[in-house]
Amino acid sequence: MASDTSQGAPIARAPDPGPPLNPALLQVIRSSAGRLTQLQDAFIRQLRADIITMIPDLAEDGWAFSDRMVRAVLWAATTDQPAQMITDGLRWLGAANWREGFPETQYVSVAHALVRAVHVLSESDWYTSLGSAWISYFLWMKPYLILGAQQAAQEAAQQAAQEAAGLVQGPPGGHPPGPDGDVDLESVGNLLDDEDEDDVGTARSWSR
Repeated sequence: MASDTSQGAPIARAPDPGPPLNPALLQVIRSSAGRLTQLQDAFIRQLRADIITMIPDLAEDGWAFSDRMVRAVLWAATTDQPAQMITDGLRWLGAANWREGFPETQYVSVAHALVRAVHVLSESDWYTSLGSAWISYFLWMKPYLILGAQQAAQEAAQQAAQEAAGLVQGPPGGHPPGPDGDVDLESVGNLLDDEDEDDVGTARSWSR
């Protein structure tokens, strides 16, 4: 993992995109995600119901977390954005989860809850290899989620140290800006909302 030490404490930076998902696996995920996009609200409710049994201390009873996870999972599976933009979006998701207090060690539970939710919503379309594909998909996402959490933690620690030393005045009511040259994860995160409507139509064409 690369880091930037020009501002003091090392800041986690995005790695080069790793190998893309196997095209055959990606096609399976895209087809499944296309159907689930049409059931997005039910997906959020099902994921939340499954995940709070495993992680009962989620903020806001898990609603905000489940909403972010479902939107990002479906977006990453169905968008035509470049690979780097997708991984930046996953880093944003990891950072947002960290800021809400989600522990990185619980992503294993998220994987189980995600696959269970897909299983329930897929109904007669479910088959064993589909479950394996979703597990592989989440394992591909996980390092970027953790990297985003680490970056957010490092930026918060650096900002706190600077403010304690009286070197900077923190921006009122907002998140600290990223270091020069780093990706603005907040602006990347807006892609999840900007593409939400477009992805619904695109997903319908994949699901036919």
